Order: sequence, then structure tokens, then C-alpha cells
Amino acid sequence: MDMLQKGIELEQTINSFKIPRYSELPDLDFYMDQVVALTEKHLYLLSYEGGQKFITPSMINNYVKLGIIPPPKKKRYNKEHICYLFIICTLKSVLPIQSIADLIKMQTRNKTIFELYDIFCEAFENMLKQANLVYGELVSENPDPEDALAKLSLFMAIHSGTTRLIATNALAAAIPSLEDDEHKDKKDKKED
Repeated sequence: MDMLQKGIELEQTINSFKIPRYSELPDLDFYMDQVVALTEKHLYLLSYEGGQKFITPSMINNYVKLGIIPPPKKKRYNKEHICYLFIICTLKSVLPIQSIADLIKMQTRNKTIFELYDIFCEAFENMLKQANLVYGELVSENPDPEDALAKLSLFMAIHSGTTRLIATNALAAAIPSLEDDEHKDKKDKKED
């Protein structure tokens, strides 16, 4: 496949990519293998990163052990677990797992995981669309598809690095308020 075709295929894949919203997720209980299959099906774009598995049963078990996602009930997972896993899977290439856990805790102080999940899906898809716009601009500036893809890769790597830097610093600045809330919650429980 030539470079132009690869660029067009990538652009089409990104344009058609959609993460199901909370209301679109199956309202069923799932076993571990079904959770992995559902996650791989809907987050297929993540498998473009070198073909490595982005979700495995042992990863899910670790997230439960670390308290990042709630434990399953009778070895079955539900929509809440799926919401957590989709967020974790898409962010773990950018942030350490503990930072993702802190981010989710902070965001769910004022909203449910379901509300956060829908906001997250929308933001993720919007960022993909912005990347496609950048690619379109690069192709219009330079008709050499190989050069346009190389520049897109460079610009997105720079974007990723700078946004990771901002995200980790913003999260670090917000952590004291999360710790204050957790300390207050522990104090309130002792008083009860």
C-alpha cells in the first residue's frame, strides 16, 4: 500500500472512530473474557500502537487490586467497570496509572463516573478530529503524503509531550485538594 493510501486510510479510521456513550453500552453483566473482547472491539484504534495488547485480564485484576476500579460482583463486570476501563486504557499511554486513578477520583467528586465517561468520550473524539484537521492542512501545504505523515507524527508527538507535561503539572497542583477531601472524609467517618 502506498503512502497516500495509508494516509487516507488513517484519516478515514480516525473520522469513523466513535466510543459508545454510557447509554449505548450493553446493560449486561460480563465475565472477564467478555470485558476484554468488548474493550478491544470499541477501542480498536489503540491497537495501532505497535500491535501490543492494551488490555488483558491481568491488567484488569491489577486495576481492581489497586482500587482504581470497583471489584466485580460474583466475577461479573457491568457498565460502570467498562466506563473505568475505557478511560484507563486510553489514558495509560500518557499518564501513570496512579495519576489516572487520582484524576478519576477528582473528576468524580462532582459527577458520576457515567457523566465523566461521556465527557471523556466526547473530548477524546474531538482531539482525534483535530488531529485529522492538522493532517488535512499538512497535505494541502505539501502534496507529498510521506512528508505530510512524517510532519503529522512530529507535530502530534510534540503535542503529546507538551500536553502530558501540562496534564501532570495540573494534576500535581490539584492533588492537595484531593488529599484534603480524603482527609476530611476520614475525619468525618471517625466522628460518626
